[in-house]
Amino acid sequence: MLKFNEELLQFLWQYKILKPLPLITTSGKEIFVLKNGQLNKDSGPDFFNAQVKIDTIVLVGNIEVHVKTSDWLKHKHEADKNYDNIILHVVYEHDLDLQQNKTNNVEVLELKNLISDSTLKAYTQLSTSKTKIPCHDQLANVNDLKFIAWLERMTIERLEGKVTVIDEYFRSVNGDYTQTFYFLLLRNFGFKVNSLPFELLAKNLPITILLKHSDNLLQLEALLLGVSGLLEDQFEDKYIQQLQNEFDYLKNKYRLIPLNKAIFKFSKLRPANFPTIRLAQFAKLINTNPGLFIAPYNFSGYEEIILAHKINLDGYWKNHYSMDGNVTSKDLTLGLTSIENLIINTFAPFYFFYSKKTGKEELSDLAIELLNKCDFEQNAKTKLFSEKKAVLKSAADSQATINLYDNYCSKKACLKCGVAAALFK
Repeated sequence: MLKFNEELLQFLWQYKILKPLPLITTSGKEIFVLKNGQLNKDSGPDFFNAQVKIDTIVLVGNIEVHVKTSDWLKHKHEADKNYDNIILHVVYEHDLDLQQNKTNNVEVLELKNLISDSTLKAYTQLSTSKTKIPCHDQLANVNDLKFIAWLERMTIERLEGKVTVIDEYFRSVNGDYTQTFYFLLLRNFGFKVNSLPFELLAKNLPITILLKHSDNLLQLEALLLGVSGLLEDQFEDKYIQQLQNEFDYLKNKYRLIPLNKAIFKFSKLRPANFPTIRLAQFAKLINTNPGLFIAPYNFSGYEEIILAHKINLDGYWKNHYSMDGNVTSKDLTLGLTSIENLIINTFAPFYFFYSKKTGKEELSDLAIELLNKCDFEQNAKTKLFSEKKAVLKSAADSQATINLYDNYCSKKACLKCGVAAALFK
């Protein structure tokens, strides 16, 4: 037998998942709910700023939800002043007439006969589901418009989560926007496999040093490859030896300490994804677009960002992907999928973060616009949704489904999810 809890009742009240019957209080008065209120996730009444009409009187205030009316006493609300302005007490089962309700003229609404069997069946299916997405088998039945509306909220929630992480680093560098953007971009240039080593490189090699040498590609390569520790061995190639000599000078000048090269991963990577190539590309990016790091928000268009990252390597790195001197004919350019990955994980989150810091709302809109222009990301999490919903088209959708999976589906937090609400209805 289904056991009711407050979370389920809050969910049903929040999304108005009740039978379309007149709402009659336990005292026999008909009540009209004008606003269900805003769910309170902290201590205090369950819903704020609700509006109900009883007879001809409109009441504005808070609503408390309980499984049983007597839970009011069980939770000791009678001694808490935060509950003095309750305008309605919503319960699954009315089991006790409270003196406090009588004194304050608070009506009690019992939901027991207002919850349909189909609603209870839907909740049981979700709560007992063994699939990765509890509603996976029913997802195709969710109205596309309602699904998209919830995904829009998930996209924002995903960006807000990234902003929290960015802000932590921003504070650690004393509010330096340039270093923060550089840190994000370099970390993501390592992509999934080498993101941590590239993150450490960004911390050990400040952007201020690189920008001082932005007009000298040789020195940029020497700095990035040198601090990464990848120039530590003996090499026969003349160009690599030239990089080593250049780094010896720069290392002493700036008192740089190289990382342990062993942290960089090469195994099972395509040559175009080798850290050596990614660092050569990053050096070329600084060399050709130093303004990107000084004022990244000036690169406001999708096409502009794509163009800046279409990096054609020349010199040694045009036909080498390692420092052994062996020539290759493989394509070593940064592909569109990789550039869109940088937009999704660097540019959009940074613009959203910068918007929150400066109050420039247009940059929040730009972040969403960029995500909408990038293709839908295909991975194990997003596939769970895309195989059921054909409306998923852009990276805004894939970022939303990743957030939905991580923070709702995997935690079985269906009672916090708008998709579940659509199913219940």
